Amino acid sequence: MEKVRLGVIGCGGMAQNHMRRYYRELDRLQFAAASDVVAENLKGVVDEYGVEGFNDAEAMLDSGMIDAVFIATPHYFHPRYSIAAMQRGLHVLTEKPVAVTAKAAAEVNAVHAQNPQLVYAVMFQMRAMDRWQKVYDLIHGGELGKLKRMQWTATKWFRSQHYYDLGAWRATWAGEGGGVLMNQCPHNLDMLCRLLGVPTRVTAQVGLGKYHDIEVEDDVTAMLEFDNGATGVFVTSSGEAPGIDRLEIIGDRGRLTVDGGGGQPILFDQTASSVNEYCRTTENRMGEPQITQREIEVVDEPVHKNIAENFLDAIIDGAPLLSPGDEGVHSVELANAMLMSGLEGKPIDIPMDRDGFEAMLEQLVESSKVRA
Repeated sequence: MEKVRLGVIGCGGMAQNHMRRYYRELDRLQFAAASDVVAENLKGVVDEYGVEGFNDAEAMLDSGMIDAVFIATPHYFHPRYSIAAMQRGLHVLTEKPVAVTAKAAAEVNAVHAQNPQLVYAVMFQMRAMDRWQKVYDLIHGGELGKLKRMQWTATKWFRSQHYYDLGAWRATWAGEGGGVLMNQCPHNLDMLCRLLGVPTRVTAQVGLGKYHDIEVEDDVTAMLEFDNGATGVFVTSSGEAPGIDRLEIIGDRGRLTVDGGGGQPILFDQTASSVNEYCRTTENRMGEPQITQREIEVVDEPVHKNIAENFLDAIIDGAPLLSPGDEGVHSVELANAMLMSGLEGKPIDIPMDRDGFEAMLEQLVESSKVRA
């Protein structure tokens, strides 16, 4: 195979953004077909790119015209079309999140396990960014030492009421299944799990419609516990300005400070020796171990293209995936646990009661109201 024939499911703004930014630049991509239930969206893509159009996604999957799909539908449909594509022997690249619930994400993973020859990826473009690859190497290469604490303030997600009013389905339990955790933070939560591992317990405070006229969460503060005894705090909001995107990770050999975007360097305040060892052996009553600050330069570049290109290389050459779809369950479960903890007012252990969360979400959906 020299080119992958790609079909797109969902031709709204997100999908068109991908198409216009880099589809024509990928030599190994043959954009072959598109589907959408909204006739206007579909016509626009068909006319601009000269691809075959389908108003029924499964008809496109059955057409024999494609080798792989990119799924850019509303969240609830991601598992449905991922499974349908795999059952027809098609490779899958899905937009985030892979599902609204961890149970649904696990069901997709089970189908993929039955079809291991297929490539399943998720559009977590932060994984391809230079800054996050360098942070990963610093942690997993052992330079930071054993994790002690982390704190991520991810409030650079301000959205106006007008943003939510643009679609009656937006910010409803029935339409999206969540708010800032499900829409804006999947990338942050994925990176948290990738860098530090999946927390084992979550205790959260959740504000539903705290700053907007919406049903779902727009403000979250969560305390995290990890299996090695480390703790963390994750804060996010879509009603705060000016926002911050800053991650601090403290280990036994110092502190990493990472400001998202803007080309700012990673700051590594590194200790000359183990802090735990120094604490137990020094005769200095109050002084700290010697600390040296390093500035690690990063290159910020467009990265959606990198994930798509890697997806094609995995299909054609067997290249390892930067963003395996099977790993998408972790960020979804963490978001589910935060929401469940906040709404039920108690800590939630991970792995969580996935059936219990499904039941809770079902009740929320039943009470969901579409805005006029």
